[in-house]
Amino acid sequence: MSQQKNKKIRVFDEDHFDFLAPPPKKMIGPSGEIWVTEFDESAAFNFRESMIAKSKESPAPIIIYIDSYGGQVDALAKMIETMDEIDNIKITVCMGKAMSAGAILLSHGDVRYCGQHSRVMIHESLGSVGGRMSDINANTEEMNRINNYFIGMLANNCGIRGGANALKTMIKERGNSDWYLDAHQALDFKIVDFVGIPVLRQNFESGLVPIVKKNTIRKKIFHEVPPSDFLQEVLPKKPKKPKAKQKK
Repeated sequence: MSQQKNKKIRVFDEDHFDFLAPPPKKMIGPSGEIWVTEFDESAAFNFRESMIAKSKESPAPIIIYIDSYGGQVDALAKMIETMDEIDNIKITVCMGKAMSAGAILLSHGDVRYCGQHSRVMIHESLGSVGGRMSDINANTEEMNRINNYFIGMLANNCGIRGGANALKTMIKERGNSDWYLDAHQALDFKIVDFVGIPVLRQNFESGLVPIVKKNTIRKKIFHEVPPSDFLQEVLPKKPKKPKAKQKK
């Protein structure tokens, strides 16, 4: 508790790129929030429809709220395919819980948040097989492939060197049990970039909707996010490294 009290709560202002306190009260939140609570075929279909509709409305960032215990890996795959297809900046937010497939979806956002009272859980894929021996072997091989693929994706999204093997080793060292993270542990794990909930503020002159981070703790510099034309309106430019002087 004492460590959390020492952490500074700061607000990012897109006009001056300074940390100021506190943000203006006039905030316009996004209409038609997108929530992910289940991972099944129906949820994946509805997610795709909602994301495409949002992207056609505006080039503004799309906030995806996640409050889920997880679910089917094929539904997760469809949601990730949809996110990769859309050009808008995707902001993922864990509000309540993001477990299993929910944690992987959370990690896949361009900008990622975890509410300070929320939690995240990661583990290797779960499943069971049965039937003929040939089917059992084929299904087991496919389960291992899927597990390695999505564990590798999670490791990559969290910047873990060594990919899937490194993350699997980390999980194994914890007894192969479910790995629970509170908001600040998720921040340290780099599955999220900020602790807090994002707020969008309308820029009526340009029509853009810059990102304002309300009650957030900054962990990494935003220029690490993949660049886009929209982001250049919001984020500070990466400072140029001074050229080394050549010795005569």
